[in-house]
Amino acid sequence: MLQAIREKAQGWIAWAIVILISIPFALFGIQQYLGVDANPAVATVNGTEITTQQLEQRVRDFRENLRRQLGSAFNGEMFSDKLLKPQVLQAMIDEALLRQAAEDWNMRISDRQVAAYIQSLPGLQSNGRFDMALYEATVRNRGLTKAGFEALVREEMLRTQQQQGIRGTVVVTEAQLADAVRLGDQRRQVELVRIPAAAFADRVEVSEKEARQYYEGHKSEYQVPERVKLAYIKLDVKDLADQVAVDEDKLRQYFDEHRGEFMAEQERRVRHILVGGDGQSDEEQRKLAEQILAELKAGADFAELAGKYSKDPGSAAAGGDLGWVNRGVMVKPFEEAVFAAKKGELVGPVKTEFGYHIIQVTDLRGGQEVDFDQVRDKVEAAYRRSQAEELYYDYLERLADLVYESPDSLVPAAEALGLKVRQTDWVTRTSPPPDLDSPKVLNAAFSDDVLGGGNNSDAIELSPTSAAVIRVVEHEEQTVEPFEQVKDKVVAAATREKASEKAREAGKALLRSLRQGKALADEVAGKGWKIEQKTLSRQDAQVPAEVARAAFDVAPPPGGEKAFTGVVTAEGDYVVVTVDKVIEGDLDTLSESERKKRKAALERGQADAEFRGLLEALRARADIEIDLK
Repeated sequence: MLQAIREKAQGWIAWAIVILISIPFALFGIQQYLGVDANPAVATVNGTEITTQQLEQRVRDFRENLRRQLGSAFNGEMFSDKLLKPQVLQAMIDEALLRQAAEDWNMRISDRQVAAYIQSLPGLQSNGRFDMALYEATVRNRGLTKAGFEALVREEMLRTQQQQGIRGTVVVTEAQLADAVRLGDQRRQVELVRIPAAAFADRVEVSEKEARQYYEGHKSEYQVPERVKLAYIKLDVKDLADQVAVDEDKLRQYFDEHRGEFMAEQERRVRHILVGGDGQSDEEQRKLAEQILAELKAGADFAELAGKYSKDPGSAAAGGDLGWVNRGVMVKPFEEAVFAAKKGELVGPVKTEFGYHIIQVTDLRGGQEVDFDQVRDKVEAAYRRSQAEELYYDYLERLADLVYESPDSLVPAAEALGLKVRQTDWVTRTSPPPDLDSPKVLNAAFSDDVLGGGNNSDAIELSPTSAAVIRVVEHEEQTVEPFEQVKDKVVAAATREKASEKAREAGKALLRSLRQGKALADEVAGKGWKIEQKTLSRQDAQVPAEVARAAFDVAPPPGGEKAFTGVVTAEGDYVVVTVDKVIEGDLDTLSESERKKRKAALERGQADAEFRGLLEALRARADIEIDLK
């Protein structure tokens, strides 16, 4: 064969093919000679490498987890590679250090422990039992082998064992708990004087020069964020339903096949007497239930016996009445008994996790047969939707193929499927268009492939019955609004800043007077400043957070004297704080349950500190090199 190729490889076309084939091999050889690694290390921890691919995979996993957890609140700009990579890499370094420490300490997780843990995972079970086929499919969908997945599980179990071993050594004494409560529950009696910045606004002027200086120093406040306009095709089951052809024969056939869907679900009115609790054995409960049933069959009043015997606080006072119930609401044994009973029939004793029930169905409604003409409109709507759902998946597959085949336009796909190309208004990284309200759309719109490469996006699932494909048709980089366009805003902001500085100066003057021993009431008289007396806790919501923080940051002088401080609020006002009295928290005032809760929280805090201390010690002794570009 090679001889034949050599004999026929004549002319410039053949040589061009040979050259093109040779280039990758040549580059591969050069890479080897130059020592260039396609997967270089971004860090080494005591000689153990963390590679670029490992870091990128972890960043992708971390971002995807955030996307699932945050849903519509996910903002791709906040979780860019530039921001995430350093943080994720530090976490991977910590994991490597802990893994090495576990090896040094001869910690091990057996194969049996790994298997037992995997078999206990709810997501890998069917009908309450471990499902091997489901396990294999789940592992395969994650792009792993079973051995690879089990290695990850082993590592995670080892890390958990390691953490529990360290955290389990924490002991909180009664004295430590008392100190924590004394400081944490501390309250302070204060007097507050708010000096509003607005009171000085008419006393300040902002010149053109000052306004421009303010603008130059606060340009970030006048930024227009990066934005795009999108063209898109939206595929929705609701729209496809209108395209479904309908005839009477098909509708009647659909009705016959789905008759139960057009009948009102049967409901039953139920009353019961629940026997249970009071320290009785199961046998004693059953015998009492049988006795009650016998009395009812002998003619005793159901409501009277329910009030006397039933342990269900929600229904006993109402004669045992539970109201109307339908399937799927009650526990299974109770439900089965209710829907097997005839109207008026006494049933029982029926055992559930709550005890023994005596049950009576007092009325029935719903579940009657209907004919086609009564529900024709509903049948047509249901038929259209069922057919549209089948069309949807066919259209979705074709849409994905078509936009891939013509990556620079949506028009061919829209024409082939009879859909419209629509266009959005300006869209930023935090403001999805109303018709495409999904974080997935924003992630795609500002991605390297769609925004940078100018390509169509992949099909984006908006809901189980709708999807869209987008492309960017206009793009504007982040800009700063020109001074002339925002001049009025700038002047107003600069005025507030100057007025706030005046309020601050007045507050500082008041503080100096108070520290010289002058009375607060005398100093604020005639100035229109109100004195407020409050008792504050550390996280008190009745005052701005910065005011509460200032009240607890100041150390009151000994001997019962007053302490003074001041703080600028977010609104630009200045608040003078006088601390009159400190009231310490008292452990003896807490209930037993609250004491346990506080102790557990303190233990968690100390455990976290111990674990951080371990990591700091491991880092201090480790040889760590980072090469993150």
